Amino acid sequence: YLTPKEIDSLIEAADNLRDRLIIRFLFRAGCRVSELVSLRLENIDWGSGMIMIRHLKSLPRKKCPSCGKSVGRRVQFCPYCGSPPSKVEVKEEERFRLIALDQETLEMARRYVDGRSADSGLLIPLTRQMVDHIVKQAARKAGLGGKILLNPETGRMHQVSAHRFRDALALRWLEKRGDIEGMKGLQEHLGHKDFSTTMRYEKLAPGKVKEIYKEVFE
Repeated sequence: YLTPKEIDSLIEAADNLRDRLIIRFLFRAGCRVSELVSLRLENIDWGSGMIMIRHLKSLPRKKCPSCGKSVGRRVQFCPYCGSPPSKVEVKEEERFRLIALDQETLEMARRYVDGRSADSGLLIPLTRQMVDHIVKQAARKAGLGGKILLNPETGRMHQVSAHRFRDALALRWLEKRGDIEGMKGLQEHLGHKDFSTTMRYEKLAPGKVKEIYKEVFE
């Protein structure tokens, strides 16, 4: 995962205040990229340092034309009547959560908002693809373009991207507070609907495992 030192190097490699804010905000807030680009200024309480995060998730499901039951989108045959489902329905689930943000990141956000010419009502008026491009560009400049990271949620390997800051926050959080209260706090902060998703982060970072391995043979 990305270490705090590597994240600092990414921030330093960013081209401007906006890009530095994007990287710092993604790490300190631990939010999804979609949540960052949809965050409205009215949902930031500059005084208390609390932010209302809106998460909108699409839930595509197939509907069986024979019995009318909804089934998973990857299901080939309806488990209720055996007919092949054909119609795909997309439902949207909207959730909100309130998170805290550190003062330095808030001040950086305020400087960026006050210094820009246009006001769209959004903190970062960019697309998800543009944000990911900014992160990857900073990674190349910082010499981290080839770094391979493990996603604890899926077990898959990835290069540096915008979502990896969320993983970095989760692992750093659990290094400091790995007890049940800390994990429940992380669940709320990241906006995981199921606690089992948060539990996937409950594994030691590779660097820590290496330290323990060395201790075993000392």
